[in-house]
Amino acid sequence: MMARRLLIAAGCLTLPASAIAHVKSFVAYDLSAPPRPALSVLSNDYFGIACLLLAPLIFGISLLDHYLTQRKCLLHRYTSALTDRVAHHFPLLVRLSVSSFFAAVFLYGCLHGWTILTPELHTHTEWICWVQLGVVVLVLSRRSAVFAGIGIVLLYGYGVSSYGLFHMLDYPIFLGVAGYLIVDSLYGDKRHALAQSAIRICTAVTLLWASIEKFAFPEWGFMLLAQRPGMDLGFNPEFYMVAAGFVEFCAAFLLLTGMLSARVAAVSLLFFFVSAIVPFGMVDALGHLVIIVAMIVLMLSNNPVADRFDAGHGMTATATLRTGIFFGTLLLCAGLYYGTYYFSYPMASEYQPNAAMRKT
Repeated sequence: MMARRLLIAAGCLTLPASAIAHVKSFVAYDLSAPPRPALSVLSNDYFGIACLLLAPLIFGISLLDHYLTQRKCLLHRYTSALTDRVAHHFPLLVRLSVSSFFAAVFLYGCLHGWTILTPELHTHTEWICWVQLGVVVLVLSRRSAVFAGIGIVLLYGYGVSSYGLFHMLDYPIFLGVAGYLIVDSLYGDKRHALAQSAIRICTAVTLLWASIEKFAFPEWGFMLLAQRPGMDLGFNPEFYMVAAGFVEFCAAFLLLTGMLSARVAAVSLLFFFVSAIVPFGMVDALGHLVIIVAMIVLMLSNNPVADRFDAGHGMTATATLRTGIFFGTLLLCAGLYYGTYYFSYPMASEYQPNAAMRKT
């Protein structure tokens, strides 16, 4: 019964899972209240059954992805040809999108108070707004985009100093965008693969981190579900959050390790992030603009990172390797999440579900 419910959720929870990727923008939260104990998360029945079901699923996807890519199926040939035609437009697309994003952040700050990179990160430091306005202008030219990239890194560093490393690990995608701008500005098309890999890796890490948050701090999601009845599709909230976390984790993993499956994951995430704008409004649109652009780039890009996850001894070996890496990545991300939290908040009190719902 439980297994059947989890299988159903894998197909129907993708939209809500993406919609709450930046739950901090919509609910009260308290980072001084620690996450659920790691052993409690791992011993959760839903979590264990999900792992059992995902092992053959990830193996099968990896096997099929490798087979279709090696056989150069029609879909692979078509997407590769499309990539060749549009790849030279990516730098301009990214620069215009970044300029639009920071212009929106600047205007949002004028109306609602200054923010650092996203509406969720508030600041009273006025010079931050002028740095963001500078990014709007500098990023428009390929030659000066390197300074815009440096400005984004500066803003991210200021965010770390204001909110702490743990909090800012929600947003490494901005470092990926900064890396793309810097590499493209300095090297142009000579290093386009490196520039795109920077966005791919940092986008995937952003989503992986957000998925672990759903396991560690599900109470934040519970609050959002309570605010929006029907969003849980009638499922038990505990089950919903586990399923949502794994949907996001799987999509992020495929962005890193897949070829055709990476494109499918990017298309799916793009659809879900855009769809989330309707129920969640302009704050969500602003918060997700950068990741939406990243999904467009990844959807239309080849994935050179996937070669790093190729066993080189046939399809079965590669599928087995990637399945092992999937669970290794899950443990690594969870370990880093909890380790970084307790490093950042060493005086955190004992876990209490109700305390996790209060905002400092």
